[in-house]
Amino acid sequence: MKIRCFAKINLTLDVFSKRADGYHSLATVMQSIALHDLLTLLPSEASGIRFTCEAPDQIEVPTDSSNLVFRAAQLLWERAEQKGCASSGGLSLHLQKRVPSQAGLGGGSSDAATTLWAIQRFLRLPLSPQELHECAQELGSDVPFFLLGGTVVARGRGEQLTPLPDIPPFWLVIVKPDIGISTKWAYEALDARPDRRSHRATKRMEEAILHGDFERAMAFQCNDFEQVVFEAYPQLAWLADEMQMAGALQTHLCGSGSALYGVFADQGAALRGAELLGKRYSHVYVTHTLTRERFHQLRLMEEE
Repeated sequence: MKIRCFAKINLTLDVFSKRADGYHSLATVMQSIALHDLLTLLPSEASGIRFTCEAPDQIEVPTDSSNLVFRAAQLLWERAEQKGCASSGGLSLHLQKRVPSQAGLGGGSSDAATTLWAIQRFLRLPLSPQELHECAQELGSDVPFFLLGGTVVARGRGEQLTPLPDIPPFWLVIVKPDIGISTKWAYEALDARPDRRSHRATKRMEEAILHGDFERAMAFQCNDFEQVVFEAYPQLAWLADEMQMAGALQTHLCGSGSALYGVFADQGAALRGAELLGKRYSHVYVTHTLTRERFHQLRLMEEE
């Protein structure tokens, strides 16, 4: 099996107070995009899980139990053994990284969710959607989203999902600068601001989408992390300005960063913008959003 692991952007990201369990409550509209990693899954004569990764121009990706793909594969393999569905040998997984790491695009979580979905299909493992969701949640708060795809509202820690009608697809340019931002630092920086206030835009975007008012919905794009990230990393605030000068209609931080996405009027405008931005930045990607139907149609590339 060859499977695409699609990335995401956050069209809104509202960060609220810290909870008793140490996590922050949040609300976000998450959106699948066509930028993806590629996962290959093969049966192996050797027992257990074998995982390799090819990640050119990126930080070194671990291939042991600290990697979410390995953990997802191990989790499903154990379920398969419990249900008597495991093969006599093992599984070999190879990941080609195309989604930049430490960018806020959910690449690792997408890889994990896709691994769960692929192994369930490969082994014909009789898991209900709820059981698969629980496996995804065990791996990370935003992993369950990548089982659904499309346009989704996430609340709580990110695990409470409500699928929305699809926003009409639009074109994007994503720029990943050569800096990384710690998600832990971003949350702590927000908590340290005495004047901190959330945009609370998720509910408004959700209502606009449900009413079919997509133009109004797009106007609600925002990200609470921008107030601290742009202040601490002025080069990212400048990048947002550069993207607008290159033709972006709106520009926002991807998750807690460090990548930014720009919304463009059409493919031609996105290509022209990417060409201009590529003169200063090494990692520039032209992509587009995916409806839920296209997310599921395009996920599986090949199956033998």
